[in-house]
Amino acid sequence: MTDISIIVPIYNAEKYIEETIKSIIGQTLKNIEIILVNDGSTDSSKKICEKYANFDKRIILINKENGGLADARNAGLKRASGKYIMFIDADDLYEPDSCEHMYRVIEETNSDYVIGNYQMMDDDGRRWNNVAFDVNVYDEMELDLNDHKKSFFVMNSTAWNKIYRTEFLKQNRINFKVPAPAEDSYFTLMCFIKAKKGAYTPKVIYLYRNSPNSLSKDCSLKYFKGINSSYKATYDAMKENKGLFFYRYVYAKINAYILCQIIDSEKVKDNEKIECLSEFSWYFTLGEELKVDVIHKSLQKTMLYIKKHDYINALKEMNILKEYRKNISLDKRKRMSFPTKEDYLEMEKFDKDFIGK
Repeated sequence: MTDISIIVPIYNAEKYIEETIKSIIGQTLKNIEIILVNDGSTDSSKKICEKYANFDKRIILINKENGGLADARNAGLKRASGKYIMFIDADDLYEPDSCEHMYRVIEETNSDYVIGNYQMMDDDGRRWNNVAFDVNVYDEMELDLNDHKKSFFVMNSTAWNKIYRTEFLKQNRINFKVPAPAEDSYFTLMCFIKAKKGAYTPKVIYLYRNSPNSLSKDCSLKYFKGINSSYKATYDAMKENKGLFFYRYVYAKINAYILCQIIDSEKVKDNEKIECLSEFSWYFTLGEELKVDVIHKSLQKTMLYIKKHDYINALKEMNILKEYRKNISLDKRKRMSFPTKEDYLEMEKFDKDFIGK
C-alpha cells in the first residue's frame, strides 16, 4: 500500500505549480502517491502537470471542469489509495522531509490526524522570521477538545498542515462541503470532533505562500454567502456531536473577524452588506447561547444594532469604522478583529456549562 496520497488542487497556478510539484517529488519518503487535480485551468498549468506526470509514475493527473477548491479536493479524495492523506495548495511548498516526519508521527502516536507547524513566506519565497505556532510554547502533545489553553491554538482550520488516516475519513464520511468557501473549517472541525485521537508536532512541515493569487480570499457577496452556509453546517455538526465547548472558543476567535471582513470589504456594496448582516444575524446573535461576549469595544455598538435587526444603523456604524480602520496600523486592526488573552480567561467562567454538550 502507498504510504501517503498527496492531493494538490490546481487552478491557474502556472507561476508556482512547478516549484510545488518539485517539493513533493523530492520528498525523502518515496512511497507516495501524488494526485494533481487540474480544476479547469485556463493557463499552462495542465501542460506543466502533464510534463511531470510523464516524468514520475507516482503522479496521477485528474483533469476536470472548474468546480472550486472543495470540489477539486473531493475529486482527489475519491482517487486516493494511500494509507494516509495530505493536502498541499498549488502555490505552497513542503520541507524535504515533511511527509516522512508526518508519517512517522501519525504511526507512532496511532492518531487519526496530526497537525504540523508551518511558516509563512512572501510571494518570492522568502520566509517570514516567525513560525505559526511558537515552539517555545507548543511542544509535541496529544490534542484535547477541552483544552483551550494549548490544543485550541494549534487546532487551526486549514486542511494543508496536517496528515489524516484515510480509513478514519472514510468511516466518518468526512469531505469538503461543495460549493462553499471556508471548506477547510468544516472539514477540520469534523476531524477534530470525530477523531479518537489527534496529535501535534512542532516541526515546520509546510510553507504557506502569502501570494496575491491565494485561493482563500474573495471577500465578495458570494464569498460571504458561502461562508455563512459553511458556518451553519459547522455549528449544526458541532452541536449534534457534543462539541459546543470547543466550538464556543472557535466562535469567539472568528466572530469579530467576520464582522471586520464585511466592514473592510471593497467588493460588497452597502445594500449587499445589509443583505450579509441579515443572513449572518443567526451567527452574530449566537454569542448569547454560547455565553461568549468578547467583541472589541469599538464593534459593540454595531453588534447591538445587528442583534436588534436594525441593519440601517448597523451599516452607518460600519461605514464609520471602515474609514477608521483605513487609518490605523495593521496591529490595531488585528486587535479589533480578535479576542485577547483576557477575553479567553473571562470565558472560562462558563466552561462548566458546555463541557459534554
